[in-house]
Amino acid sequence: MHKSGVVFAWLVVLAAIVAVPLTAKVLAVRSSWLQAVEKNSTQIAKNEAEIKAKSEESADLRNRLTRVMLGWDRYWDAAVTVSNQQTGEIQVAIGSNNGLGSSQNAEEAKPVVFAFQAAPGQPGGVAYVGAFRVTALEANRALLQKVTPPEGGEAAKWQNGTWRLRALVPPNYITTLRTLRDQLVERKQQLERKQDRIEDLNRLLASAQKRLDARVSELIGSDNAPQEENLPVELRKGLVAGLEEEEQERNEEFQETDQLRRDLLKVYQEQQKLIEDVSKLARQLPQHNEGYGEQKQPTGDKLSEVSSQ
Repeated sequence: MHKSGVVFAWLVVLAAIVAVPLTAKVLAVRSSWLQAVEKNSTQIAKNEAEIKAKSEESADLRNRLTRVMLGWDRYWDAAVTVSNQQTGEIQVAIGSNNGLGSSQNAEEAKPVVFAFQAAPGQPGGVAYVGAFRVTALEANRALLQKVTPPEGGEAAKWQNGTWRLRALVPPNYITTLRTLRDQLVERKQQLERKQDRIEDLNRLLASAQKRLDARVSELIGSDNAPQEENLPVELRKGLVAGLEEEEQERNEEFQETDQLRRDLLKVYQEQQKLIEDVSKLARQLPQHNEGYGEQKQPTGDKLSEVSSQ
């Protein structure tokens, strides 16, 4: 064999020896790429399904947002200054140039807008103020007045600053607001009735207290009572003092009567003692018979009976 053929044969052998591990590596890389392709295909299919679901959800949310925005219509963020709290009048820094009403159409020149302000003490919160009607409209400013007169202390919560004015409010919110407004009016009427009832009770209490004071003054007397001596003590010092004086006089009479009874008993006892002494002395006298028909002198018990009579 020619020398070049031998060299070529050895080169082929060396190439075959080198190609074996390279082929193994190529097969391994091919296998990993096939696995990656399969995995990516699965992930792509999953992503496509997720993208489809998200797209449908986004479309549904957009439709819902559109329906909601149709109920709220357009809005304006305007600087508001409260000009009269009694009548509920405010000034806004927007006018016909901003699309608020129309200077050509008389009905649209005084539209009704719904005002919202930042809720005090609630960062990011919003509080409903009420419905306002445009009473004066210019190019860059307008004067608005609350449709329903503000309740006592309601306008004091209004703050100067940026308010959001909306052209519409969804009907369900309007119904809720009207219901709450009716409940507020009903509660106010109930409060007024209760206050009237309390006033009536206070008047009755004052009248009863006046009668009670009169009865108490009749019982214990009064500083303004007449003090003439010829008047009964009940009129001068009261029934209680009169009863106490009467009771004191009665007790004094009882004491005098008791003392008289004791004195009478003492006299009676002395009398009985004297009678007993006389009887004893009579028994000690000599007895004489002075003939037939002569009456005996009473002695002893007889003398006691005669003395008692």
